[in-house]
Amino acid sequence: MKNFCIHTLILLFMSAALTARAQDEEKADIDEWQTLKVEAARDPFEKKNQFTINFRNYTVEEWAYPLPGAHVISPFGGARAHHAGTDIKTCPNDSVHAAFAGEVILSGPHYGYGNCIVIRHANGLETLYSHNSKNLVKVGRWVQAGEVIALTGRTGRATTEHVHFETRIRGKAFDSSSIFDHDRNQLRKDIFVFEKMPNGTLRISKAEKSQEAKEPAKEKAKNGATQPTHNQ
Repeated sequence: MKNFCIHTLILLFMSAALTARAQDEEKADIDEWQTLKVEAARDPFEKKNQFTINFRNYTVEEWAYPLPGAHVISPFGGARAHHAGTDIKTCPNDSVHAAFAGEVILSGPHYGYGNCIVIRHANGLETLYSHNSKNLVKVGRWVQAGEVIALTGRTGRATTEHVHFETRIRGKAFDSSSIFDHDRNQLRKDIFVFEKMPNGTLRISKAEKSQEAKEPAKEKAKNGATQPTHNQ
């Protein structure tokens, strides 16, 4: 009986230690993202100061609106200073979808964001979804465009259930309405040029007609390629 109790205590101790380690690792992931601004993300400016994404070639399987049927309750910038995303709303515990295929690089509570998910995409973008009532994917998981990744909520600094949605390049947020028509819940089917300026700011423009004609056919495979699926 004594040996049984000792073994039970050892197992409970080991279980508690493993749980604490997992929580520490998750916290480390979140803190690293906060301080390094997603330094681990693929750098689309590694070889030159601009890159393009040809959304005209994206099929319906290669993109998704993050919250179908939603309306904007607070735009990028908005009345609040430094509002880095677009707040979109439907109803509590509604399905939140991945905008494009990619890898989950953050999933967990993150200060005012509440339950937060960040996905790094093959096209060079990152997207963020926060205030979720529940995250449904873990760090390292590959997700497909349109896959349900979370449920809407009001965790963190939120007064109503909604999704705080951000589009980013290497951690730098830009107005998601540049590439999404939030009124119609649609992707803007244009060719976009993303340029890193000498002062570090980001300039987004639509390609000129001459540039569109030169856009190689392989750009679709480069920017819209679906990543292989891995089990969670």
